[in-house]
Amino acid sequence: MINETFLNHLKPVELEFIQAFIYKLTSDRVTPDTTNSENIESTVSRCPHCGSFHFVKNGFNKKHRQKYLCRDCGKIFSDTTNTIFSHTRSHYHTWTTFIACELNQMTLEQEVVAIGKSKTTCFHMRHKLYAAIGAHIRNTLLKGIVKMDSTFTGINLKGMKAKNMPRISKVRGKSKTDANHKHKRGINSHKVCIVTAVDEWDTMLLEIAGNGAESTEKYQKYIERFDEDCTIVSDGKQAILEFASNNQFQKDTIRPKPNQKNYASQNGNNLGEVNQLHQEFKQMIKHYHGVSIRHLQHYLDWLVFRKQMKYQIRAEARKTKVYMLAMKGSVSFVTKDICSFELPIDVFTLYQN
Repeated sequence: MINETFLNHLKPVELEFIQAFIYKLTSDRVTPDTTNSENIESTVSRCPHCGSFHFVKNGFNKKHRQKYLCRDCGKIFSDTTNTIFSHTRSHYHTWTTFIACELNQMTLEQEVVAIGKSKTTCFHMRHKLYAAIGAHIRNTLLKGIVKMDSTFTGINLKGMKAKNMPRISKVRGKSKTDANHKHKRGINSHKVCIVTAVDEWDTMLLEIAGNGAESTEKYQKYIERFDEDCTIVSDGKQAILEFASNNQFQKDTIRPKPNQKNYASQNGNNLGEVNQLHQEFKQMIKHYHGVSIRHLQHYLDWLVFRKQMKYQIRAEARKTKVYMLAMKGSVSFVTKDICSFELPIDVFTLYQN
């Protein structure tokens, strides 16, 4: 078995021989025609729809991949069902190139040129990738010193057809709508509240909590993401202090004094990492010329993941690492569902008031 112990006992010339052999093997096996199915385990352990272990083989599909029939829910599936490779003809090199584009924040138009697919296909690939990665980042708890705050953004209905809009479409570059739907100033019900938290190990939380001003209830939605021994660092907002008290977390509050330049708590903690994350979020919104509220959470998940990757993985290894994580992630929707995701906020009731 080739492992670190085995390699440490080899001579330099032997290591070079192994390196050359692996390079040749990679060149022979990984070609432009390499399919994603070749990277997925050929055996299926459970039904991806209901989780049942009671299934049987059910013939082959057009690509000669084994199909299965679940005896409990009655659905047919294969080894690519509920993965980013479901209902796609893009090969391995297409996906890795696309992932590299996403890591470098390229626009859909730029990705069309890079991978040779349509803009619609790139849009669908983007949301499959984001959904698979989003499931991965939610498995890690926030521990130790956790810095918390919220940021706000406007409700963007980009991509929604005029006949389905809860309000009239706004003129680009204008802040006014009409007499019945006047523009509101400050933090109000027409703003999206995004709860943010960063711990000392750079684990991050960036979630849509609802509309309007921050509240204890909005923070409480994500209590399962916090370890029981957290210390909450905040700027003294009542909602965060109540959240910490209700869950018996230790508190380290930043209370700036007059003429104080450095905003830090008595223990030396500040909200620098949170403010930086907020700044990157604003830059992302500007870079994409606005993000639809329907898809905003996927973009937030990708922003968090991409930022964490910079701390953990070398640049040249990132696209392969992302591919390996994404192919194991669960994508519970098909392509036709992407443009009809459920809205995280009831905008129809909101704009009627």
